[in-house]
Amino acid sequence: MTEGLSDTELVAAFKGGDVEALGALMERHKAALYGYLLRVTKRADAAEDIFQEVFLKLVHNPGAYGEREKFKAWLFTVARNAAMDYFRRESSRRALACAEGDAPVYGEEEAPSRLDSAASPEPGPQEALENKQLGERIAAALDKLSDDQREIFHLRHYSELSFKEIAEMLGLPIGTVLARMSRAAARLREELEKAAQ
Repeated sequence: MTEGLSDTELVAAFKGGDVEALGALMERHKAALYGYLLRVTKRADAAEDIFQEVFLKLVHNPGAYGEREKFKAWLFTVARNAAMDYFRRESSRRALACAEGDAPVYGEEEAPSRLDSAASPEPGPQEALENKQLGERIAAALDKLSDDQREIFHLRHYSELSFKEIAEMLGLPIGTVLARMSRAAARLREELEKAAQ
């Protein structure tokens, strides 16, 4: 029975041979972790691959999680590192394709934004248009943030990590994380107010 166990207890159970514990961990963290990876990579296939890669790391090396830190913070740290590796590989692959005279390789299609899928199943045309416009304004405003601010905003609001967890994950003082989040929120408000005029 894995219900009611903490993350650390589930990892310990998995290390002890309980395969269901791994499934429970994946299920518990899938929405937040996959959502984070989807926003970072902007590709559903890449987000799924990296999500699997993160948990494979735990499968192949159960001792990688040292239980000194919170499992969720450790998980997002591994995911962030795996996403950086993905971007390095993609960058090398595109550079090679361009050097060989081929067209750059791009994903099948961009993943739908969270706002596109958050509306009711069948919104009316006006509501659909307003949702799309709002989603575009928010995406444009997020693009105006620095990479550091955008990452902290995503981790806090979409992945629902605490500021302490974000600080641990990024190896930053909590004051720096809070300052970046405050600047990100102020910039977003400013950009959304400009877009609404």
